[in-house]
Amino acid sequence: MKLNAVRAMLIVSLVIILFYILGLFLPIIKNTKESNIKNLRIIEFSI
Repeated sequence: MKLNAVRAMLIVSLVIILFYILGLFLPIIKNTKESNIKNLRIIEFSI
């Protein structure tokens, strides 16, 4: 498969977009999981 400049630019731009999406959503997912764990701990200690 011949890799010309246009195809290389498309591949690189898709990779950059994927990293951008991961950078947006990974912190949100981590924060929601940690907050659920903290809420469960508070409920357990209050009982």
